[in-house]
Amino acid sequence: MVDMDNYKKHGLSFVKLDIVPKNDSNDVAKDLVENLFVYMAKLSTKYDNETFCDLPYTYSERRLDSVLLPALSKLCKTKVLVEIPAIRQCSNRRFKVDESSGRIDYWCIYKDYSFAIELKQSFDCFTTNSTRERKVIKPWLKMNEQLQSLGIDLKQYQEATKGVIRIGLHIITSYSDKPPCNQLIKQFNDSISDTSERFLKDLSKKYHSLRPDLILCWKIPTRIIMDIDQTFPGLWAVVKIYPAIKHKGSIL
Repeated sequence: MVDMDNYKKHGLSFVKLDIVPKNDSNDVAKDLVENLFVYMAKLSTKYDNETFCDLPYTYSERRLDSVLLPALSKLCKTKVLVEIPAIRQCSNRRFKVDESSGRIDYWCIYKDYSFAIELKQSFDCFTTNSTRERKVIKPWLKMNEQLQSLGIDLKQYQEATKGVIRIGLHIITSYSDKPPCNQLIKQFNDSISDTSERFLKDLSKKYHSLRPDLILCWKIPTRIIMDIDQTFPGLWAVVKIYPAIKHKGSIL
């Protein structure tokens, strides 16, 4: 069983597993992701109110823009762009990708680094002990394939920053099809450490180098869980952080 840190921010409860090697670029990247996830959670609570309850993390990846983009814009002081055109070239044999055009989900500048962020969203049934191949593992592999294909293109960036950091942000919603109840919420909370360990193992089963660097979990407040028909007790950010790339505009 893995050891995780519990903490609170903005009155919300989070759990963290941090295995990111310490250096300047990694520390900045981790700080960005942790703050982004907290702000996303805080904004998500606004979608449960006296007028309606319709939570962004219970839908598809694009619906997460409702909370991700405002949070990212606030953290980066509006230095944010979305759907940036990119040329993908991959020399890594594990991913057979020819040169092609594509888009980067989010580009931003935070604490003197540029960031290229790829987003994926999945759903994980917390009442089982297995991680679904098609719904969770394949998106993780695809996200990393996309990030690894960007290295050559990112070197051409001209903004005056210390380097370009690639981040894979895999948001995973824990769910059960059963109606919410206190017993299910307790089952989820009791399984957080085991689920983190399962993500670590299953997402790196094919390639050890793709092991997550950071895992965050938001324990969604009971009042929100109880307001919808299915049980969504937790939201995860499973993160891959790549080393900073020197680019044309690099100030280092």
